[in-house]
Amino acid sequence: MAKSDIERKKPTENMRLVLFDEVSGICPKCTKPLMKKGKGQMTKLFEVAHIYPHSPRPDETELLKNEETLNDDVDHEDNLIALCRDCHKIFDNPRTVEGYREMISIKKELQRLSNLKNSWFANSIDSEIHEIITSLATHSGDLLEELSLEALKVDAKSDDTLNGLVKLKIKNNIKYFYPEIKDKFAELDKETPYTSDAIYSQIRSYYLKLKKKSLDQTQIFSALTDWLINSSKCKSTEASEILVSFFVQNCEVYS
Repeated sequence: MAKSDIERKKPTENMRLVLFDEVSGICPKCTKPLMKKGKGQMTKLFEVAHIYPHSPRPDETELLKNEETLNDDVDHEDNLIALCRDCHKIFDNPRTVEGYREMISIKKELQRLSNLKNSWFANSIDSEIHEIITSLATHSGDLLEELSLEALKVDAKSDDTLNGLVKLKIKNNIKYFYPEIKDKFAELDKETPYTSDAIYSQIRSYYLKLKKKSLDQTQIFSALTDWLINSSKCKSTEASEILVSFFVQNCEVYS
């Protein structure tokens, strides 16, 4: 970590907004709201903390000499995080290796999620998929034809990074919704040939981009679900999860 300037640079208002947005307005350590509304005014309840200290004391330099840093510039966005006042105080006094490593981990996860959100705008998906998600979101809940266990592919395609409960959710989604979704893609192809092929290709392309980022299978399932939610007009988590499960079975994901 490069030495900081003697004079501490105050974060600009734009930087504060970026850091506030990065944590979605909630302290990433204790989950307390970072803004309070009262008497028609918003009161800021957060402070911008330096993960690696701005002007480390000799004991802090020694303490963190072998630790990971996120940027050589201590005033860079990578080394800054929005915390509530209490968590900022606890983090700084006294500074510990455990606390520092936890904050590094929190920041890296925030950066990963931010990068995924940014990628939504660079990766569009055909509007026709909205019809399928909407039909799933408005499903009556009546029992559907069950896909045989022998036809399931998720067991062969999953690895140790796929959370057990997520895996069970995928398998149940496939068992009860795969034939119906397959039929809906066939209907889209009757209206406009090769629509399903185009959508499958887009899903596969985005999956490979996520895999290239070294996300594990649980993270990929979540990221694909969020992408579908934000790429369609229907904001149904459950329907999007069902559709991602379909793509697991249909070989676009985890293959």
